[in-house]
Order: sequence, then C-alpha cells, then structure tokens
Amino acid sequence: MGLERWEKVSKACERGFEECVEAVRWFASSMCPDRGLCEEPRGRSALLRRYEWVERLLREGVPDGRSRLILYVISRYLVNVKGLDEEEAFHEIKEFLRVSCEKHGDCSKIYDSWIRNVIRHVKKGGWKPWSLERMKKEDPELYRVVSGIVGEA
Repeated sequence: MGLERWEKVSKACERGFEECVEAVRWFASSMCPDRGLCEEPRGRSALLRRYEWVERLLREGVPDGRSRLILYVISRYLVNVKGLDEEEAFHEIKEFLRVSCEKHGDCSKIYDSWIRNVIRHVKKGGWKPWSLERMKKEDPELYRVVSGIVGEA
C-alpha cells in the first residue's frame, strides 16, 4: 500500500513543483492515519491547545455565522494550524455545515466552489485563525454566537 502511495507522489512530482509538495504532504499524513498516535512537531501541540475551541465549534456547529467562521477561523485552523490538505479540510468543513444544519437548523446553501476557493487562498496566504479576542473586537456579533457555543474559552 505504501508503494502505491509513493508512486502517486512520483507522478505528481512529474507534473510540477506545487503538485509535488502537496503530494509529499499527503503521503506523509497518509502514513499516520491516526494523528493521535503520531508525534507532533515541537510547539505544535501548544498551538493546537490554543485553538481547542475551534474543535468544539466543529463538533457542535453554530446557529449563525457559518460563512464568516469558515473564512476567518475554521479554514485557517484546518489548513494552517492542524495541517490538513485541501481535500481533508473541505470534508471537515462540509461536516461542520452538516452538524450546524442538524443541531441548529442553519441549512442554507454554502457553495462547494466557495469553500474550495477559501481553502486555496488561506493555504496560499498561510493565515492563522482569528483568536476569540480578535473576533470580539472585529465581529462582536459573531463572537456572541461563538461564545454561546464554546463559552469564554
């Protein structure tokens, strides 16, 4: 199975540098499918702990503000903190939307193409997610929604 994965990497690298880098990242993450058993790079676990509230949002969903959360928090967390590839991040966001619909009744459409575009730009920019403090200052309405779900994390 590992050899087949490595062959995919090799083929991606023939297509260009960007595809090669992405394929190598995918390969490395696929070699440890249970991330809980993999060793995190130094400092990464502290960074992940700082954003535990985002994991809670992903599990609980929200009644309002899904697009803004995807744009400013969730996509940035999944790609630039958690280190997921674009496809994994997309599926996590789709699950967040499903949970938000089921638990809170917010089922309005958010287009897949918009989600993929956000993920692509967030990855390219390397932006970190908004903190709760920044959200409180820049979008108090969104902060009220989030703090209602996660408390004063």
